[in-house]
Amino acid sequence: MAATDGNDAVAMPVRAPLAPTAAGCPGCSRRAVLRGLAMTTASVLVGCTGAPGGAGSDPGGDGGSSSTASACGANLCLDLDDPSNAALTAVDGALIVAAPRDSILLVRSSATVVQAVSDVCTHAGCGVRYDHVNKILSCPCHGSQYTLTGMVIRGPAFRPLAKYQTQLDATTNQLTILL
Repeated sequence: MAATDGNDAVAMPVRAPLAPTAAGCPGCSRRAVLRGLAMTTASVLVGCTGAPGGAGSDPGGDGGSSSTASACGANLCLDLDDPSNAALTAVDGALIVAAPRDSILLVRSSATVVQAVSDVCTHAGCGVRYDHVNKILSCPCHGSQYTLTGMVIRGPAFRPLAKYQTQLDATTNQLTILL
């Protein structure tokens, strides 16, 4: 060890701040925090159809597009004549809409039925995607698979996705998601 005269600089390691511990933030993870921030931002934009991508986002996978939804009472309504909602005019079309407390994946499963489930995987919170070839929902993070009604087909997820009831009015071409 070399002697110092008191004026020598000592190199101190630089350390990044520690992540919050379980005591300071139970259940927190970077993914959970970022997802919460995104959902909060999206919920503010619901009903603001003038904002770019205000109420929807690309669900990825096959058949996805952005959406425009608006509040109609306590529910969400989509005008299927709006070009941003055109994906739902055809069977196998899919898109995601932001709800006040969830992100909802919509899939047109037949001429008269639109399935609506939470797009948040119950295993780790990743966004699930519609696989139109196999007619299932899958999570790209850990491989969980769900039916179009949200039931688990393959884990690691063991809880089903939250399901929402929908009403499709063919005369007005309006879809209502019951929240």
